[in-house]
Amino acid sequence: MTPYLSTSDSIWHTAFSSSPIGMALTDMQTGLYVEANEVYCSWLGRTKEEVIGKSTLDLGIYSNVNDRDSILSKLKTDGIVLNLEVPLLTKHGSTVTILLSGRIVENGKYLLSAGQNISALKEKEYLAAVLQSELVISKELFESVFRLNPAAVSLSNAETAVYDDVNEAYCRLVGFSREEIIGRTSYDLNIWITKFDRERLKSELLKKGWSTGMEASIRTKSGEIRHVVSGNTILQTKGRPTLLAILIDVTESKQNKEALEYAVKERTKELNRILEDLQKTQDQLILSEKMATLGQLVAGVAHEINNPLAAIAAFSDQIYNRMGNFGNRLFQIKECFSKYSEKEINEIISWVIELFTIKPKTYVFAESRKAKKTLELEFIELGIDPAYDLADRIVDLGVSDFILENKNLLSHFKFSPLLELVLSELNTLRSVESIRLAVERTSKIVYSLKSYGRFDRHEAKSEINLVDTIETVLTLYQNKMKSGIECVRLYNANPNISGYPDELIQIWTNLIYNALQAMSFKGTLTIQIDESENEVVVRVKDNGPGIPINIQKRIFEPFYTTKEKGEGTGLGLGIVKQSVEERHRGRIQFQSEPGRTEFSVYLPKF
Repeated sequence: MTPYLSTSDSIWHTAFSSSPIGMALTDMQTGLYVEANEVYCSWLGRTKEEVIGKSTLDLGIYSNVNDRDSILSKLKTDGIVLNLEVPLLTKHGSTVTILLSGRIVENGKYLLSAGQNISALKEKEYLAAVLQSELVISKELFESVFRLNPAAVSLSNAETAVYDDVNEAYCRLVGFSREEIIGRTSYDLNIWITKFDRERLKSELLKKGWSTGMEASIRTKSGEIRHVVSGNTILQTKGRPTLLAILIDVTESKQNKEALEYAVKERTKELNRILEDLQKTQDQLILSEKMATLGQLVAGVAHEINNPLAAIAAFSDQIYNRMGNFGNRLFQIKECFSKYSEKEINEIISWVIELFTIKPKTYVFAESRKAKKTLELEFIELGIDPAYDLADRIVDLGVSDFILENKNLLSHFKFSPLLELVLSELNTLRSVESIRLAVERTSKIVYSLKSYGRFDRHEAKSEINLVDTIETVLTLYQNKMKSGIECVRLYNANPNISGYPDELIQIWTNLIYNALQAMSFKGTLTIQIDESENEVVVRVKDNGPGIPINIQKRIFEPFYTTKEKGEGTGLGLGIVKQSVEERHRGRIQFQSEPGRTEFSVYLPKF
């Protein structure tokens, strides 16, 4: 490490040079680099020797000179910059995007810069945007295939047989207008001459997924008899099974057996292709809202995972290097103990055992300075060196109170490196504790992402802890909330209910993210849970501008959205309503006015 730095803390030196995060130190007066680690130099495609002693202007690393001026201006004003995305030029002219932070240190003498290369992450964000665009295209494709198909296509409720929609070709085939068909059944219209068991057909479709090549005869509005070949499949729309039927008129070729067989063969192939295309498009539409939200989460979750991983890497390297020198430390301990009596050795060991069990204390700046000064004076008085460094390390380890309370034992460490050996081992324990916390944090994020990412509409109901499903979503949105959102949890109950966990996570995702967007990610988000004997209510509240009165009646309509094109499919609240009311047999209500919007989801416990 460079002699310009005043600290002699070896741990800090090791962390700087071996950190997986790029770090550099710049002289604020001259603008010249005085130190940079290997990661920082690798961003620029340069060696350490090419960087040290040069300025950013000498190296020409800013693709936009205004970025440098903006950073310097903020540093002079605030003394710190945090998480700025800055494009930098490498030695070979390529561009890397760095998430950069900086702080003025040493009383304004140096700028300490640190950052991460997020070029790959930016590429993922671009791919997520492309995916969203493709999903929008898939929706439009589905509409086009349905409306413009020359074959007669109908969508009907698989449970009640009521028509949901038909295309123009279907109207021409049966002779009824679209208005005469929608909301009625084929039995109401007396269309089918051929009798078939609709329930048996539905059972076969649910088991196999599709059927094709079935011949039937129909009666048009005028009484004319027409012969058709049909293809059928079950789609999941509006939270329930929907029967998709495609009819091809084969009346003319029915008179010629050979022509009929040929037509059926060729048109069956066409039906298979159309059904396959429609099924794929439908699957994409069902997942579009979830995938669009998942794409928005990628960047934030990556940042949340990278931070604990960086800490784990740094601390594990430190522990690895220290454990390699364990044998030498045993010799040092042996030599130290040879200078003490057995009684003194037992006193020291008991003291160390207690030292390693106390909870470390975190000090504010003023307390830290006072504790360091008190310890330093004690060490100077006892002739224990190096007094300042030992005091600094003890305060950083959070054990200064314990040391001072047992200062009668400090005389044992005079003219002996034993105290420094004990502190080094205690620092290793702190590193292990930091790694454990980082692992817990990463595991929680990965579990939440895994829970969010899976989605199976055919799963059976199971017993679910409602708080767990909400916390899964809040964990994924933590990165988006931490800079401007206050999240208030009013969990007046912690109930288990019978439901579909994937769909509940989707419900909370839509309601919470809509609230965050409404507040422009600045405000108070309140999640409240209450329960009665038979049901649970979850309330999601925000203090945003509210929902305009003129659109409140339409917010649950499928494909209705007030967002810009490409930012949403309009499926979100429609999916929420269908899942709550049809899948979970509950109900959803909302109240909105300027400064307050609240969605209430009522769910039965059983």
